[in-house]
Amino acid sequence: MLAARDIHRHFEGMHAVDGVSIEVMPERITGLIGPNGAGKSTLLAVLAGTLPASSGTIVFQGEDITRLPAYQRARRGLVRTFQLPSEFAQLTVLENLMVAAPDNRGESLLGALLGKRYWMPDETRLVAQARGLLKRFGMNAKESDYAGTLSGGQKRLVEIMRALMLRPKLLLLDEPMSGVHPSIVDEIAGYLETLRDEGLTILMVEHELHMVDRLCDPVVVMAQGKVIGQGGMAALRKQPEIVEAYLVG
Repeated sequence: MLAARDIHRHFEGMHAVDGVSIEVMPERITGLIGPNGAGKSTLLAVLAGTLPASSGTIVFQGEDITRLPAYQRARRGLVRTFQLPSEFAQLTVLENLMVAAPDNRGESLLGALLGKRYWMPDETRLVAQARGLLKRFGMNAKESDYAGTLSGGQKRLVEIMRALMLRPKLLLLDEPMSGVHPSIVDEIAGYLETLRDEGLTILMVEHELHMVDRLCDPVVVMAQGKVIGQGGMAALRKQPEIVEAYLVG
């Protein structure tokens, strides 16, 4: 589904991503792990288009998207979340999801000119989609709550639901379990398994190795901006250089 070849990203001489090549296969959850500063989040940003690559090639569903901006990649189905929750604190949970809805007629100049009759059917459909996600993720009772009042785990769920409003083909998740209560971690993992089983492809940066064990196959290991191993977790644990760089136990 996605192939990145010889990706480099430099910051004033520092090689944050240094010649990385990976493939993301469809209908799987691919894990991306490594120590802090390995370049994982930077690579995710380059794949999503929020940071340009210094060099290299990114192909998504057969199309070279290397030079496309993030919004055009998102329209093609390549959508990301962020390491820190980025909810709109003063909007309700439902409004947070609606903000992400693509091609909302009510937000267009034509919608402003033609009025409610033009955009209301679109609005009704998108509200139904958002409420369907809220029900699915057990958040329908929070629909009218301000997003800033939610717990860390609930904010993570809002972030994932907001990404799903874009109907992604490949979802890039940056540490979705970070700062989340253990009971919610298991809940999020269950949702991700269901999404995978329904055909969604996911590339996930994660530090919780028991969740990587449960969810991810294959797994890509990065250190110092480079890929140092790929494969299943059981095989990776047998490679001394990977254990030394990152894995414990």
